[in-house]
Amino acid sequence: MIHRIMVGHMLGDGHIAKVYRGNSYFVVHRKAKHHEYNLWTKNVLLDNGFIVSDNYPKIGQSYGSNNFPSSYLRTGRGKFWSEQRLLWYRNGQKILPRKYIEKNFDNLSFLLWFLDDGDSNGRISTDSFLRNDVIFLRDFINQKYGIRFNIQHQHNRPQHNILKCPKKKRNKLSAIFQSPSISIPCMSYKLNWT
Repeated sequence: MIHRIMVGHMLGDGHIAKVYRGNSYFVVHRKAKHHEYNLWTKNVLLDNGFIVSDNYPKIGQSYGSNNFPSSYLRTGRGKFWSEQRLLWYRNGQKILPRKYIEKNFDNLSFLLWFLDDGDSNGRISTDSFLRNDVIFLRDFINQKYGIRFNIQHQHNRPQHNILKCPKKKRNKLSAIFQSPSISIPCMSYKLNWT
């Protein structure tokens, strides 16, 4: 199960920190109003034998140019996270480990990715991925689920691709997202299609 969750979160908001000594650790940084989602993620990690301090997730201010109240989740360091770092990063840049995704992507992965980067218009942000990776994701979803997302650009940021589910396929997408049978109320607004 942890590999399915990793695919969903790493396609989305997840990050594996690079460390110079010892093992890496997993991080998710979300808006404070999504704190409940970080609590859900923490509980799943704990249920799967990972270490997460009682101090996390915690609410504070984000850093950088987009300063906002945020919920920050961080695991303990571990060999698993170092191995995942090798899969998901090359030269410090997040990449798509295609074979790993093909092996572990399922309805839960898809839902978590959507909760991280999707919106109520059926769009999924793919900011950190190269165009050929976005094409791979579009084709992979089409092959696996029979839903061909359109590749579009964000309004004022043409370098940032998004995947958009056609309106006629949103009921099918909704059915896929219902099958993991998880409830994270603070994220339900993303599944109320407009």
